[in-house]
Amino acid sequence: MKQGKILCVSGPSGVGKGTVISKLMEKRQDFVLSISMTTRNPRGEEKDGVDYYFCSAAEFQDLITKKEILEFDVYSGEYYGTPVAPIREFVRNKQNVILDITIAGALQVKKIFPEALMVFLLPPSMEALYDRLLKRDTETEDQIQARIKQAEIEILHVEKFEYAILNDKIEDTVSKLEAIIIAEECKYYNQSAILKKFFDL
Repeated sequence: MKQGKILCVSGPSGVGKGTVISKLMEKRQDFVLSISMTTRNPRGEEKDGVDYYFCSAAEFQDLITKKEILEFDVYSGEYYGTPVAPIREFVRNKQNVILDITIAGALQVKKIFPEALMVFLLPPSMEALYDRLLKRDTETEDQIQARIKQAEIEILHVEKFEYAILNDKIEDTVSKLEAIIIAEECKYYNQSAILKKFFDL
């Protein structure tokens, strides 16, 4: 039976995951974005229940204990995670869902949902990544340097992903990401409706 697709988009902080996903969803309106949960404070115009589910560390830890978090990671002292119930509901209802997720989180999702598509976004260079983090103007120099060091470690995990895209030009990145989705849709086991015309399925 056909189910919704799970697309995990990961990469170092500042690589542009949010922008890429936003542009992709303009082209692929059959996908919805999974909302993550975090203990960090909202940035700028971020809203609870729209950009993230914001909660306290105690609340987050309680959800972990109850196994109501699909995956979680601790980054710069803050919890980030994905509630499990909405993901299972999306898949069951044949709704495609995109996860803007940490590397460690994506690998955990793959263990639970082996069919999930795994895409790793790479920065053009470490210098370009530094410039992007600097332009966000949301962190101190020490915090940026910490993220750069973390990114160098995270990039070593790219071989664990099915796909890797160098995020240099946003239009090219989105086109490649959509091509991955189209290729997945063309796999024979996702073509049951068409195959019924030829076989008694």
